[in-house]
Amino acid sequence: MQELSFCQSCYMQMDVEDKKGTENDGTKSSDYCVYCFQDGVFTTIQSYEEAVDANIPFWKVEGESDDVARERINAIFPTLKRWNV
Repeated sequence: MQELSFCQSCYMQMDVEDKKGTENDGTKSSDYCVYCFQDGVFTTIQSYEEAVDANIPFWKVEGESDDVARERINAIFPTLKRWNV
C-alpha cells in the first residue's frame, strides 16, 4: 500500500506524480505540489496569512463559513514545512 503524501505548503494530497511539483533539475518534488512549487521555487511569494486566505475556498465544506475553514487550515498549516517557522 502506497503511503499518502501531502503538499508541505497547501496540504493537497499528492497521490499521483502529476500532482507533484518540480525541483530545479526537473525531478518531481516529494514535498510540494505542482500548484505550489515549480522549477525549484514556490509559485507564489506570500505571507502565512495570505496563504490561509487563498486556501479557504479549497478547504470549505458546502454551507460552512470562512471562519470554520480558516480554523481548520490554522490547525494544519503550522505543521507543514513551508509554514513551520
